[in-house]
Amino acid sequence: MARRKLRLDRLLTLPVLRHSMNTGKIGLFDKKKDSNVRPFHLIDLFPDLSMFIILPYNKVFNHHKNSQPMIYDKFEKLNDGKHGRAIKALIGIPRPKFDKLAVAFVAAYPAIQQERFEKGEIKQIQSGEPKGNLDSFGKKLFFLLYYLKTYPTFDVLGFHFGFSSGHAHNHVENLLLVLLRSLSDLGVLPTRSPGTPAEFLQLVEKYGDILIDGMECPCVRPQDEELQKARFSGKKKRHMLKAVVGTTLHRQILFLFCLFAGSIHDYAILKNVFDPKSKWFHKVNVWLDLGFQGAETDYGGNSKIHLPHKRQRKSKSNPKPKLTAAQIKHNRNHAKTRVPVEHAIGGMKAFHCLTHRIRNHLDSLIEYLFWIPAGLWNLKIA
Repeated sequence: MARRKLRLDRLLTLPVLRHSMNTGKIGLFDKKKDSNVRPFHLIDLFPDLSMFIILPYNKVFNHHKNSQPMIYDKFEKLNDGKHGRAIKALIGIPRPKFDKLAVAFVAAYPAIQQERFEKGEIKQIQSGEPKGNLDSFGKKLFFLLYYLKTYPTFDVLGFHFGFSSGHAHNHVENLLLVLLRSLSDLGVLPTRSPGTPAEFLQLVEKYGDILIDGMECPCVRPQDEELQKARFSGKKKRHMLKAVVGTTLHRQILFLFCLFAGSIHDYAILKNVFDPKSKWFHKVNVWLDLGFQGAETDYGGNSKIHLPHKRQRKSKSNPKPKLTAAQIKHNRNHAKTRVPVEHAIGGMKAFHCLTHRIRNHLDSLIEYLFWIPAGLWNLKIA
């Protein structure tokens, strides 16, 4: 006969003592005699035991649910005037922007659920208010923004919000679509495809000037051998993912093209997105850095492409090459013009999902980690 295994989590929740309200005496608990007497559990007598024994998540969190406030309960008490820095450290955007985004989030959630139901991803649409630990739309939005801003592991994320790592992953995967739809409804998401030259011109012509730069983020080492070679950056000596960002002079991100392997040069990505055979930059000023050297030649003399001056290579005839005073002044003014795109990329990377090594393996989820921070940055500066 197989022996039953002793589970420590059940042992800690066994009633071991009884407390009589009439006599005030404490004795051993008897299930038959003491049905109306409040029992003492082992975990009540030795609460520190839970720190040394790994219990299932539901046991730990159900026991402490009423005694310890959840992280969202603490967040609700913060105001933007006194705790603005703490709010940005938690979710990456100010409280007024969070409230504005929450309205769009509430409207987008049932629409996404309806689409998932029609595709057969879910069997029924939940009616009424959300249930579970994320029992409000504000908690759902805070949960997702907290994940993007701090980028914890799913184990840590589940610990903070009271469920397992698997449930944390499922919540993130489902709510990313809702947040994406919310940002789209607010009109702050950047374009993902340039379309035709006429469509691209219609997008950027009213701004007059656009600033283009590349950005890269570290990622996990892929298991596929060919993908390992493609994503390995010889410059950074690690596996990277790249994207091309285009902004206005006011730091608004107009377009974001991703994902590209870390071994591909920024200029090669630009030529892949904008075919040099077509007329893309003939009616708008494009400001690039030296990483896009040669764009003036490849895109034609009529293109309004601005590049800084590059110092000549050292040679025997010119052992100490230097830029002239006029060239240095031109480069300084060029850098001042281009600095908004650097600020925009820095604003995206305020979300740690783009600064820490990207641990997600699905390209569909990784694209969201690029695209959603860009939309949140546009919302923040709007």
